[in-house]
Amino acid sequence: MMLLFVTLAVLAVLYYKVRIGRYTKGIEIMHTSQWGLGGTWVVANEVVRKEAVTMFAYFAKAIKHHGYRPFQWSAICGKHFLVLNHPDDIKCISKDPNSCFIKGPIAYEILKIYFGDGIIMANGESWKSQRHIMSHMFSRRLLRERMSTVFGTHAQDLVNVFRKAAQSGMVFNVQVPFYCYTFDCINMVAFNCEVNALGGVQSDVEFQHAFDVLQNRITDRFVTPLWQFFAKFQLTESERQISKTTGIVNEHIHKILDSYYNEAGEISDALEGDQTITGLYLEAAKLEGITYSRKFLRDLVFNTLAAGRDTTASALTSCIQYLCDHPEWQDKLGAEAKEVFNGNTQEALTFDDVEGRSPIAEAIFLESLRLNPAAPFNERYCVKEVTFPSGAKAYPGDAVQWYPIVTNRLKEFWGEDAEEWDPSRWLDGKAKNYDEFMYTAFHSGPHMCIGKPLAMLEGKIALLTLFAHFRFTKMEGFKPRVINSLTWQNDANGMQVYVHECDQMAG
Repeated sequence: MMLLFVTLAVLAVLYYKVRIGRYTKGIEIMHTSQWGLGGTWVVANEVVRKEAVTMFAYFAKAIKHHGYRPFQWSAICGKHFLVLNHPDDIKCISKDPNSCFIKGPIAYEILKIYFGDGIIMANGESWKSQRHIMSHMFSRRLLRERMSTVFGTHAQDLVNVFRKAAQSGMVFNVQVPFYCYTFDCINMVAFNCEVNALGGVQSDVEFQHAFDVLQNRITDRFVTPLWQFFAKFQLTESERQISKTTGIVNEHIHKILDSYYNEAGEISDALEGDQTITGLYLEAAKLEGITYSRKFLRDLVFNTLAAGRDTTASALTSCIQYLCDHPEWQDKLGAEAKEVFNGNTQEALTFDDVEGRSPIAEAIFLESLRLNPAAPFNERYCVKEVTFPSGAKAYPGDAVQWYPIVTNRLKEFWGEDAEEWDPSRWLDGKAKNYDEFMYTAFHSGPHMCIGKPLAMLEGKIALLTLFAHFRFTKMEGFKPRVINSLTWQNDANGMQVYVHECDQMAG
């Protein structure tokens, strides 16, 4: 057995040495002496160490070690990964004029139980078709006429939750209500489905919990060799949780879909003119003579829920985190909220209330996402040989990775204070200095997040509504701990703060 192991190890090293010789001379390699050989095995070992919080924190450390230059690492299975950080390289991937990159088979295999064939993992014509139809949902007209009303109404529900926390005087985890707020909002604006996670309805809370567990546990597959074997025979607690929570999540989604079918099991005629995302899909299908399977519609709903819930909730949690460290910005935001509400804080804010009138809220939201991007890392697979502006090369079958958590903090582009939270960098016309390939919190190029206008509007309305009523202080000694997940998310402790009503602070 020992001889077999040694032989396999030698062959792996030889293959590794031969394979990396194809890469451009001068590109850094993650050497075995420094970082270990074995790719996912090494990352798995690093992640479980107490000082390594997340996979993307591990790679941020590796990127810094390599002087922010492109470098390549290899998995023990022979898979090769090229890590890039320069905006010019990211632009090459994002625009992809020669169709060199796709969302790869390994990620799809891991995540198909989660995203299925929805837009997040789709390629080619399927991606183009889904994006085209979804673009109608995020029109300026619908943001003004429909979505902002939903956001404003649910933001007032947030006030009720936060007021109870203020009156209790107890420490409060703001992450939980923010995820409930965005979950309630996306269900209504995308599916016309009234849920009440913010109000504590048990079934909706259970779905939220199952959704989080599924998202976190499926991330384990990226650092677990032979996960397919463990999944098939349900050998690990992680895989058993994936199976259990998938059932709960799918049950909620199929309840949404049931509302679109009549008693005969056919798409209801009542959907004509429906402006929800599912309604728009079904209307387009009817016009083009296409019949979407229920499985495809399930994937559509799931992708929309995931994208529509997590980005804004994660960003709002980060906003409170940084605002607690910078109370002067709480006062600036509060002053802006007072002006926007014009003395009537009981009314729900609308699109016209905040559009062009909330630069402070927008700057705080963008700056918090710069340092804590909802999607901390990205990956594409190369299908053609390509040379990047930095000189790095990728070959068919290679994976190319980039990390917004790093690019968004590069001093070369953001200045010496790149690691500092400073919303003023987005004010007084300074935002024009940062293009979409420097600031990749919402992706870039043709793959720019289609829901960005929704996330921005939803986030600004929530911030303005809360800071019209409250201020926040962080629990002494508390430090938020980010966990391994597909999105930037704190652990169960979330963000622990004390909530103060403005009139109480004045007194």
